[in-house]
Amino acid sequence: MSADTLPEPFQNFVNAIRGHFADGKKEAELWQCVSKDLKTLLANPSLIQQSKSWPNTKQGDGPPSNLLFYEDPEYGFVFNALVKGPNSVTNVHDHGPSWTLYGVLDGGEHIQRFSRVDDNPVGRGPAKLKLNGEFDVTPGYIDVVPPWEIHQETNGDHRTIGFIVRSQKSGTFKQFRYNLKNGHIATYKGPTQIPFNLA
Repeated sequence: MSADTLPEPFQNFVNAIRGHFADGKKEAELWQCVSKDLKTLLANPSLIQQSKSWPNTKQGDGPPSNLLFYEDPEYGFVFNALVKGPNSVTNVHDHGPSWTLYGVLDGGEHIQRFSRVDDNPVGRGPAKLKLNGEFDVTPGYIDVVPPWEIHQETNGDHRTIGFIVRSQKSGTFKQFRYNLKNGHIATYKGPTQIPFNLA
């Protein structure tokens, strides 16, 4: 998965992200800059058309997988896709210590965000969660998800395709799922990674 084998728009995107790292930007600023670059990529007609042929990687309330397009050998960021079949819902979860930029290519979904209002440390329950807000997203929207932010996504009777930039590959760190009813916290390694070539 060398950057040289990616189509030109993705090579340009890789170079832009590497440039932000090389400039020494702090994380919050860096990922806001990447979000602006991602906005341009999401508007590329060839990416939108190609994404329609990507296989579903999540069905209903089943476990998620991600298409893995690229992992940067120097800075560790990755490009993924999460393709939800109709009427899919995620667990209430976080992304651990990673930053995640979730860009909607097709479809749309409803997002809920939560925060912990208990005094227990990260990863230890029971967790008492407060709903901070909820909103609907449509194609072109980019959700910038900081480390440890707790959230849940639900789509309707349509497919939803998300192009994702992560600060590190899922499976290399711990993430947590949260039970809203009893406060239980479960550890998991995130979505299964499926290597996939971008034509």
